[in-house]
Amino acid sequence: MTGKLLDTTVLVDLSRGNPDSADYVDSVRDAGIPTYVSVISAMELIAGCRDRDETRKAERLIDSFGLIHLTPRASSRAYGFMLSYSRSHGLSIADALSAAVAITQDLELATDNERHFRIIPELVVKRPY
Repeated sequence: MTGKLLDTTVLVDLSRGNPDSADYVDSVRDAGIPTYVSVISAMELIAGCRDRDETRKAERLIDSFGLIHLTPRASSRAYGFMLSYSRSHGLSIADALSAAVAITQDLELATDNERHFRIIPELVVKRPY
């Protein structure tokens, strides 16, 4: 693995000042491990903002990580995941896209929603705290 991809759950915790999430991110950064956010999680965080101040705060948080945009390869993988797992396991579009970004970028996905992702065998998922 070349780094960590933070799922939306971790970003939400960070934006709410959760000390466990801050400790996790600090420990990863202190270890020199590159840490990223997918554009999907960034958009989900922004969508949850209630006002302009929260949006600005979310933007600063997102900007503190490397932002990974979708590639055709990731989109294709996500489409395949949706075909395979959306009906049988309830995989959401956002989760399929996040998983595909992690896989195609060779990143470990940090999330506390492991159950959403364990159906995807090639994905490396770790509960961060």
